[in-house]
Amino acid sequence: MQNLKHRHHFAECVIFALALVASACATTNHAETHATVRVFKYTGSVQCAGGGIDLPAMTRQLTDAGLKVLSSACGTDGLMRPAVCGASDGRTGIFELSGNDAKAASKMGFMPLSELPEARVVPCM
Repeated sequence: MQNLKHRHHFAECVIFALALVASACATTNHAETHATVRVFKYTGSVQCAGGGIDLPAMTRQLTDAGLKVLSSACGTDGLMRPAVCGASDGRTGIFELSGNDAKAASKMGFMPLSELPEARVVPCM
């Protein structure tokens, strides 16, 4: 009977240890998924004329504010628009930042890329 109690206690300890490890892993994975955030900002370029701010200048806006840019790309919002000279062409800069920098970027006009579900990376012009 003593041996059976010992085995039962051992099994409880093993189950507790496994549950603890599993919860630690789940917490770690959850934190990693929120470690970075992708943001965008319209370049201000227009159809027929181009213009606007280029990707290096937008990157400097972020880095001059003390934010670490992990990656950057040119993009488009993916929205349909009429072909009208002078109208927005939907071009954006897309940036990956530390999740801690999202609020500061937002104050500078950069928005979460999740707000543009049709957005895509395109070659810079």
